[in-house]
Amino acid sequence: MLTADVLIMPLKILATALGTGVLPADSPVTRLTASAAVVDDARAQSASAAKTVATQWKGRGGEAVQASATAAHRKSSVLTGDATTIAATVESASGKVKSAADDVNALIDSFGRSAAALGPSLFTVAGLATLMPVAADHISRGLAVVTRAQGALRTDTATLLKSVRHDAPASTTLDKTASVTATLDKANVDGKGVAVTLPDGSTAYAPNERAAKAVRAALSQRGVPYVWGGTTPAGFDCSGFTQWAYKQAGLDLPRLAQDQDTAGVQVSQAQLMPGDLAVWDGHVAMYIGNNQMVEAGDPVQVSPVRTTNLDQGFQGFYRPR
Repeated sequence: MLTADVLIMPLKILATALGTGVLPADSPVTRLTASAAVVDDARAQSASAAKTVATQWKGRGGEAVQASATAAHRKSSVLTGDATTIAATVESASGKVKSAADDVNALIDSFGRSAAALGPSLFTVAGLATLMPVAADHISRGLAVVTRAQGALRTDTATLLKSVRHDAPASTTLDKTASVTATLDKANVDGKGVAVTLPDGSTAYAPNERAAKAVRAALSQRGVPYVWGGTTPAGFDCSGFTQWAYKQAGLDLPRLAQDQDTAGVQVSQAQLMPGDLAVWDGHVAMYIGNNQMVEAGDPVQVSPVRTTNLDQGFQGFYRPR
């Protein structure tokens, strides 16, 4: 028989996925802050040594040593600033997660009080029927809390990326890797690529065999029903579906839709190739070619490419790597 615990289980799963947001005493942030202090002390000593060299060692040798000391001083300043920024940003993000976790747990407690207030009738069909809309409301509010937290965490993500890349030249290693990959993928397509037959009878060309396998696996699941939290052919949710499809091709994607963009490089809509992912705040779909994508709706189905999905923010198109 259906129970009150089952009704609120999605919210409890959400709370488990969020975690507590509390950093342990020996977290990497603590060590990073301590390391920043050590580097800062070394930077101060380096500056003092540079001044001594400047006053006591004249000529080209002295100038060379001073230039080297100045360069080291500058780099250590960057490292100290980065370490401080990263530590502060992680602490900020953990605080936002904790706030969201507290709100979700408060909703679970609120539901528990509503269930307890029903008394003995809680164990009757009528009591559970009364409780069902209450559970739906609490779950909806919990999802809203998580969506807001996701939006707030994007600022911290951007800060961390900026901290990592701020002193890199215009063409970073990551940019070069993405450029080389995109070039190779385009070369594969120009050279016919890997053919994939789409449900409408047309042919699309994936950039490589892995992407083609993921697309074929995804298309093989058309008609499978939508199941919240589903990750198998018995029933899929959106991210469980794309994760499963890519797993058949030998690539593990993150579990949540809004995290699957981290497993690839961003591409424009004009650069889309079969296997690319369209990612929203709480939804993900797979591009299959010829302006079509496949997604876990109800059921898994093929639809035209779009960048809107209810009121969710669109994060972009990404090519898994």
